[in-house]
Amino acid sequence: MADGLISVDDLRELFDIDTQIPDPRFERAIVAAGRRMREWVGNEAYDDALAAPATDETRQEALQFAEAHLAMGFAILGINTALRREGIVRTEKVEGSTVLTYHSPAEIARLQQQYFEQAESIARPYLLNDGTILGLTSVIASTQCQAVTRCCGRPFSDCSC
Repeated sequence: MADGLISVDDLRELFDIDTQIPDPRFERAIVAAGRRMREWVGNEAYDDALAAPATDETRQEALQFAEAHLAMGFAILGINTALRREGIVRTEKVEGSTVLTYHSPAEIARLQQQYFEQAESIARPYLLNDGTILGLTSVIASTQCQAVTRCCGRPFSDCSC
């Protein structure tokens, strides 16, 4: 766990993931989750959570659990998408009469959103500033020919990101 708060083995244990799914299918998602968690809580809290022992072990456990949910949110699309020469598979027959049915894109999107929401809920007590998740930006249409860009839901002039 030197690079992040969780490992592939942690994910396998927490979410009962089959060992037939190779580690590389999770590794990039774990890195992305670690970057996002560091943005959310800041360097000081994240670095403390990396330490053994951490100054705040309760926070460390919460951030590990939240980071695991983020990793699953990032990984779920690739895990549940089977690509064949003919395209993306919805159902396929394997070994005799066994038929595999994959989730639809809408189902995957809902599941992914649930992982992200759970991660945010777990990490919320440790978020920077006023509980607003930093690092997220949105573009809001304006009546003029330009877009108004906002950070954390506030105009950039009012934002501390």
